Amino acid sequence: MRVGWAMRMGAGLLAAGLLASCDRLGLASAGHQDDGAPGEQQLQRISYMSADDPGNGRRKLYSHPEEAQSCGDFELAMRWNRPPGVAGGPFHQKMIYLTAGIPADLPKDSEVFVSANIERGAMTAQGSAGWYLRMADGTRVQAVETASFWEQQQQAPQTGKAVALVKPTKPGRAFCGHAVYQGRIGKDPDQAGGIPFLSMLYSMDRGT
Repeated sequence: MRVGWAMRMGAGLLAAGLLASCDRLGLASAGHQDDGAPGEQQLQRISYMSADDPGNGRRKLYSHPEEAQSCGDFELAMRWNRPPGVAGGPFHQKMIYLTAGIPADLPKDSEVFVSANIERGAMTAQGSAGWYLRMADGTRVQAVETASFWEQQQQAPQTGKAVALVKPTKPGRAFCGHAVYQGRIGKDPDQAGGIPFLSMLYSMDRGT
């Protein structure tokens, strides 16, 4: 599978480092009135999630996304850490939040947050995790997560830590995460032609 440079970087871009990078890039001190960040009332919904207070009046950052009880809560925390109107993160881009389809003009290598449902999921021959996802408008997306992230998730229960991937091969479960869009290079198992492909940097599944 072609996964581009983002796949090669994925092993080193785990959630804590990704989210903490927002503060290092100055996002934590930016005002959030017009940047698309959620308000304090919305944030009450995720008050159970751990947040780091950098002090000096700078904004707190949600540093443990694996604590999110739902994809909606994860997205809310991410919208606070990475408001859609502010460039930041490891690639100094604006985060694009995708819930219902992939824009036709979305540039390759765009940094995105995706929300979808698992259609099918499995381990690849290279030891990474791969999925076919369905977005709210029916768009099918192919996504792949690095082997190192998958291994970390398998080891997390042994240390008593919460995990982001719980039942990642169960169809119908909610799926969400931080990714880099690689273009329409995915392989549709049911028809010819490319479909959107995502190199996942942090993946999560939730549901019953």
